[in-house]
Amino acid sequence: MKLKLNVLDWVVIGVLALLILFLGYQLIFAEQPIFNAPEEQMMVYQIEFRRRTPEFRDAITMRTEGDIVYVSAHDRDEAEVLEVIAWPAQVIELDRINNAYITSIVPNHYDILLTVRSNVVVTDREFRNGSTSIRIGAPTVVRGLGFAAEGVIIDMWVYGEYRDFELIEDWEDYEEDIPYEEENDENGEGGDE
Repeated sequence: MKLKLNVLDWVVIGVLALLILFLGYQLIFAEQPIFNAPEEQMMVYQIEFRRRTPEFRDAITMRTEGDIVYVSAHDRDEAEVLEVIAWPAQVIELDRINNAYITSIVPNHYDILLTVRSNVVVTDREFRNGSTSIRIGAPTVVRGLGFAAEGVIIDMWVYGEYRDFELIEDWEDYEEDIPYEEENDENGEGGDE
């Protein structure tokens, strides 16, 4: 039995040969990947939790640098804790008497900022930690020993990139039980003389 090739067979053989030559060249000589393969990159992102109870604050602030948390409701997408900051929760309300907006503290509630880092897969369309999409404004569930809550990613950057600004005020000197008072002079009276 003799093998007979027609014009269509020769076209298919030619296309396959060109494809093999192209792939061989890309694999051996070209420095870029063939199909724009996703790369992994270490990213830092900050997750904010609003108006949380003192119990939640205590559970999450026990995390120290290097502890592992999970940033997914169902999967085990890990992230390493870099920093946890808690401060009294605040709301902006309308003071109808003075017709002005005022900032007031919500008693027994805290806002918490959790800074984590993890390896994420970077593609043309998204950053992804396992099954979790990492993007600013995205709600994400964070789980750890003794706590689980949904927060919002408010900032993200490449690990090692210099950051020269603060996102929140420093609340370390805040005394919860001491109300705001005017400074008193030596006689115990406030005001300037």
